[in-house]
Amino acid sequence: MASVDSEGRDEIEQQRLRETVGRGLYYQRLDEAEQAARALLEAAPNSTTTWELWGDVLLARGKTAEAAQAFEKAIEIEPANADAERKYAAIQLELGEMKRQQELLASGTVEELRGALQKEPGTAAARSAFFPGLGQVYNGDYEKGLVMFVVGFILLIPAVRQAVVWISPQQAGSTLSTIFGYIGIFGFLSLYLFGIYDAYRHGRESAGDQTVVPPPTTFHKVD
Repeated sequence: MASVDSEGRDEIEQQRLRETVGRGLYYQRLDEAEQAARALLEAAPNSTTTWELWGDVLLARGKTAEAAQAFEKAIEIEPANADAERKYAAIQLELGEMKRQQELLASGTVEELRGALQKEPGTAAARSAFFPGLGQVYNGDYEKGLVMFVVGFILLIPAVRQAVVWISPQQAGSTLSTIFGYIGIFGFLSLYLFGIYDAYRHGRESAGDQTVVPPPTTFHKVD
């Protein structure tokens, strides 16, 4: 009976520690979370939850490689631990990408990295010359590009109708349709020219601001 009571108290204490770790991580009280996680490692070293929480603490501390080892330990104890598997896989992808960037930098291919990030101003202007908004989308300004594309399409409809009237006067409509036609023509031309200028200008600004930030010089491989 005393043994049962002792086991019950141990489980209550472990649950309290798990809650403390979770609360510390949630409120970014990492010292509190780490202290509770270390106590939990001593109290329940064979628990998959213990090692997963320890991995969460290490990850919050920025110790990515050590966190991966903790998640791997959690998977060894319980292979069906889907959360630990997901976290472990995400870390492996991150570490793999860091290694790839380091290899590119070490091989002297910084220009390839820069070229992949930068946008050509001329290409942005050419896309806007095809239709307003496409250059903005190319530059990554998706909201502005979408708005310009929709407005351009709306203005193009009366503009085309007015152009048809000029070609075939017998197709002339009411005075109101003529007014809308001129609004469409001048509005579309204004938007068209502005779109080219804006895409080129922002393309140049983006090209000037793009820099390649080298990854950390240290890399810890996880076996």
